[in-house]
Amino acid sequence: MKMSENREIWIGFVALVVIAALGLWWVVSRQPLDLNMGLWGSRGTQELPGANPAQREAEGSSVTVSRSSKTYSDVSSVVSSISTASQFNSLYRSTGVSASISRTGGTKYTVFVPTNGAFAQLAPGTMSKLSAAEKKRLVQYHVVSGREVDVDAQTAGTIQALSGDMLNFSYDSNKIPLVNSAIVITQYTAKNGTVYLIDNVLLPPKKTP
Repeated sequence: MKMSENREIWIGFVALVVIAALGLWWVVSRQPLDLNMGLWGSRGTQELPGANPAQREAEGSSVTVSRSSKTYSDVSSVVSSISTASQFNSLYRSTGVSASISRTGGTKYTVFVPTNGAFAQLAPGTMSKLSAAEKKRLVQYHVVSGREVDVDAQTAGTIQALSGDMLNFSYDSNKIPLVNSAIVITQYTAKNGTVYLIDNVLLPPKKTP
């Protein structure tokens, strides 16, 4: 009797294992495998509807950089459309920087937009201690006026931001574009310029007395 009971318990256990394995296989087979999750997933990649990934070879490995296939009316429209960058968008508008950017004419702009997660990484009190003028300078440090910066072509060097301070461009060891220490996550195109989503807030250099 005991042998029969033990056999029934063993058969039941094996059946449960088989059912669990089949269930796991079914779930995995219905999900796309994202080989780049380890690189970009922790960076909070944000894509607007219609974004298409573009593949770039970097030191023998494939790196995915997301680019939006949609062309927006102006850079300010892009900034307001990125749901995970609402904190920057609020500063962009409240400081008057948005209003100072022309939506018509031939002037081109490049705007670097930090995610909300980037602001959360700042030391406590960083933003609250800034005066209104300092907040405006911080936002202006994320804007380049008069040109569209191609971060893939800007392998190294500096460009003056709207604040008058210099932005530093480089590549990391995996050939990923960097602005200061910020990684470029997503690129958006507007009729009057380019917007890049980045994973760090660009802090202007301290002014010397």
